[in-house]
Amino acid sequence: MKADLIIEYKGKSITPNQIKLLMALHKTKSQNEASKLLNIKPSSFNIQLKRLENKLGAKLYYSSPNGTIVTDVGLEILDTYNLYSKRLKNHYFTVSGFVSGEIAKILFDNPMITSFDNALKLLKMGFVNVLGVDDSYWIYRLGDERFLKSEIGSCDFNIFLIAYDNFVMVSKREFNYKNLVGIRFSSQRIVYNILKKEGIKFKVRIKTKSPFKAIELVDEGYSLFLNESLLRYVDDFNIEYPSFYEKTIHAINFISFDKDVKIDKTDIKRIKKLGFKIY
Repeated sequence: MKADLIIEYKGKSITPNQIKLLMALHKTKSQNEASKLLNIKPSSFNIQLKRLENKLGAKLYYSSPNGTIVTDVGLEILDTYNLYSKRLKNHYFTVSGFVSGEIAKILFDNPMITSFDNALKLLKMGFVNVLGVDDSYWIYRLGDERFLKSEIGSCDFNIFLIAYDNFVMVSKREFNYKNLVGIRFSSQRIVYNILKKEGIKFKVRIKTKSPFKAIELVDEGYSLFLNESLLRYVDDFNIEYPSFYEKTIHAINFISFDKDVKIDKTDIKRIKKLGFKIY
């Protein structure tokens, strides 16, 4: 039973060995039989499965008259793994950050949406033909031939500016600049630079790779500068538009290594409906 791809579920990494647990359980519908399949003790299998559930904060199996059944969450994880694994065999595909991924779902068939550090890893491995970029900083980095040659050995690509986005303020109660949740590889750096120039003191207390995990952390009392295009994922929180809202505008780009990125009037309407701006 082969599994050699790391995937994410709500910002939490799932290792190849953890994928094997779910694959074996789904195949055998028995923890005892699954442990035999993986050549480990049943007690070890159960402990590892419980640890994965605790890590993800989700139930992965339940007992039934038909045996031990993998839950919908577990099946979703396996489906994601199988989809990504299949794409890797096809050698190249579209991969996007979480924000650009919202647009990628409109423009491309079954894009891979992940944290940008994972996207860069896949790019370096030569699996990417279109890359969605949430932060224009990386357009600058990728535009540096020295960076590309050292990282992926190529500098032949086209940049397509598709849309713009802004940041809004999300909090459970009163927005607290000194209790912020940061999102790695996002354009939040633009907000932080503005805060410094405006003389507004702030403190990032915790960081995560996923904006969806960041939204969950708001429920724990953290405040968040969030892409306006992701507001439809926010429920029951306070939403404010900062006085410097217009200054937070930033581009959402796609980089193509071997084909054009085409967009028609229908695509534009759908992208605008998500909350992005197209000028």
